[in-house]
Amino acid sequence: MAPEWLILLLVGLSVALACGGVMPRRLRAPSAQASGPGPSARLREASNRALARLGHGRWALRLVRAHALRRRRELAGTRAGFETLVGTEVALALCSGVGILAFGSLFPPAIALSPVAVVGAARGFELALARRARRRQERMAGNVPDLVELLVATTDAGMSPGVALRRTAPILHGPLGDELRRAVSEVELGVPWQRAIERMVARTDVPSLRALAAALSRSQQLGTVLGSTLRRVAADLRRERRTRAEEAGRKAPIKMLFPLVFLILPAFLLLTVGPVVLATIRSFH
Repeated sequence: MAPEWLILLLVGLSVALACGGVMPRRLRAPSAQASGPGPSARLREASNRALARLGHGRWALRLVRAHALRRRRELAGTRAGFETLVGTEVALALCSGVGILAFGSLFPPAIALSPVAVVGAARGFELALARRARRRQERMAGNVPDLVELLVATTDAGMSPGVALRRTAPILHGPLGDELRRAVSEVELGVPWQRAIERMVARTDVPSLRALAAALSRSQQLGTVLGSTLRRVAADLRRERRTRAEEAGRKAPIKMLFPLVFLILPAFLLLTVGPVVLATIRSFH
């Protein structure tokens, strides 16, 4: 039994290192920053380097869907490198396969599930990254109307679109603010503001942000008043937000059906009908 426990211990350590490589970095206390990185930070850096080395090989890139993983990394806005994500996915797949093989020494039919476990671990990591990307896009879409209102106020004050973006970027928070500040930094390096906005739209893939970029580009090409164009975009975004809220309200009863039927209704019947049934059975006896 000792070798089996050793294999399980190695699997647990590998999973811990793989998960530590993609965990968000915590803010350290001032004392810890002054005295240097702590043991947990050094362990995290070592695990990141190990995962990056694992994902650097050509065989690792052949095992994962590199194009989809690179796109999801961009949409999720994670700071982890692409090679680190590849190494994490490969490490999780290998750990799941080794774990099933170790369990197969106790229950041999489980060895047949090792390919399923490997593919499931890899796809599960990709789905988790895609879910993070989707939540980030939703947060950005919720902040686009605020961005439009700020652009309306700044352009009405006589500012050009480039200056308006530069003044608006420090005010916004969250992922949209980060992406806008990145676009502003590109503008400061000499990139035209239209091109910087197009790159931001390509990085984020948010429909409302794409509509804003199209309106800005169309207004610049046709020479129309930018304030009136932004007001129409703001009205469209508010209408779209109200439509999404109404749609979510219509879906609420359907989502409540499962807990109502399978969780609340049995408990209600048990508390109300149960005593009556018991009393009837006792009266027959």
